[in-house]
Amino acid sequence: MAAQKMSVGKAHTLSFGLFLIGIGILFYVESWWPAITLVVGLPITFRQYLLGHTTDMIVSFIISVGIFVTVQFNLSTKNSLPVLFIIGGLYIFIRELFFMTPDRLPAGEENSPHKPSE
Repeated sequence: MAAQKMSVGKAHTLSFGLFLIGIGILFYVESWWPAITLVVGLPITFRQYLLGHTTDMIVSFIISVGIFVTVQFNLSTKNSLPVLFIIGGLYIFIRELFFMTPDRLPAGEENSPHKPSE
């Protein structure tokens, strides 16, 4: 895992600010689809970068940009969109089951089964 660039709270605040800027741009240009996939996906990717979660960042980037490119350029969605969502879902499922570490736990989950015994 890469080094965390800033605190969790500050990373969440900055990514939320980026999200609001994106929503503002969408209102201004009056074009929602498929740009909304970038407005949602890129702040998530940015937050994961700031927190040092490199693998999560790469998966989020591939999914959000992949959906945008597929729809924007009228590529065949029959196979590409299901594959993107399945990759994302499997990654999250496997990460949570097998690789969740205490430093990635949300605040307040002190009694989580992922927390090492003391």
